[in-house]
Amino acid sequence: MNIDLVGKLSTEIGPSGFEDRVRQVIIGFITDYADEIKVDNLGNLIARLGNGPLRILVSAHMDEVGVMVSHVDQRGFLRIIPIGGLDPWVLLDKELVFMGKNNDIVGVVGVDPPHLRREKPPSKFEELYVDAGFSSRDEALKNGIIPGTPGTFVGDFRQRGPTIIGKAFDNRVGCSVLVDVLKEIKNKVGGDVSIYFAWNTQEEVGLRGINAVVNYVNPQLAFVVETTIAADVPMIGEDLWITRIGGGVALRAFDRSMIANPRLLSAALELADSKGIRYQVQVNPYGGTDAGAIHIHSVGVPTLVLSTPARYIHSPASLVNIEDVDQVKLILKELLLNIEFVRSRVLIGG
Repeated sequence: MNIDLVGKLSTEIGPSGFEDRVRQVIIGFITDYADEIKVDNLGNLIARLGNGPLRILVSAHMDEVGVMVSHVDQRGFLRIIPIGGLDPWVLLDKELVFMGKNNDIVGVVGVDPPHLRREKPPSKFEELYVDAGFSSRDEALKNGIIPGTPGTFVGDFRQRGPTIIGKAFDNRVGCSVLVDVLKEIKNKVGGDVSIYFAWNTQEEVGLRGINAVVNYVNPQLAFVVETTIAADVPMIGEDLWITRIGGGVALRAFDRSMIANPRLLSAALELADSKGIRYQVQVNPYGGTDAGAIHIHSVGVPTLVLSTPARYIHSPASLVNIEDVDQVKLILKELLLNIEFVRSRVLIGG
């Protein structure tokens, strides 16, 4: 795992629809390795290895949950709406950074001190406001903060042993896995295969960017690299953990957007067992991924989701085990380097 890359990706700003800075970081790491790199009109970054007829898509979304300024009042306080799945209570008293027209502006989500505490804390976005220290609407506008300005959490990145903590691990960790695997298999892709690595946009607001990607690639097999819920924390029963930290790569069998192709899942489990890769089979009744859009493309695309377990996703800071990330990388490499085995098990007619 490239800690430097993960740290840069985690701390970069890139809510859905505003992923440009994240994309530029990734381009800087892959320019010398891909056979072709393109950026489409939705901001998706697509890098190709090989030039064969079998088209394989490997994707990870670049965007993170965030907010957008909806109103600036006369005193310069900002009202916000969510971009993606974000609970208002996780924002209370947190610093947000906004992508202002002139420069980044940091503000704090206002919360009453205990001396003035209301009976109930704010529980709706309509009750939240951001204080960036402006004294008037004009001052905010002069600083490039207007309705439509996007923002997200201010993030620090920390490592202690095998543990990393930071914002936007969903899905900047997955983005880093794609970079590492692209570099490591560059000279190992067979002549009849084209592997398209896609860092796509706007997953958190409804799987939007990936639709443009699949229309361009028209894949026959696909792997989605994600970061997923690990709920192995106090007060939650083991049957509700979804995944657990330290359990290895999460191979998804089911979520609200897709039932995994059973032949592809079986092939992945067989490879993992034969290579000693640590894994956990994930049944997730709560969410979905870009695989939901990919697997129903055209006549159908066998698709598998490979995820890193993370505690506290969609919040200011998540926690991940580096060894789990390494297992995600290992299974993805094995699937791509053993694509003939996978192909024979999965694709109808070979």
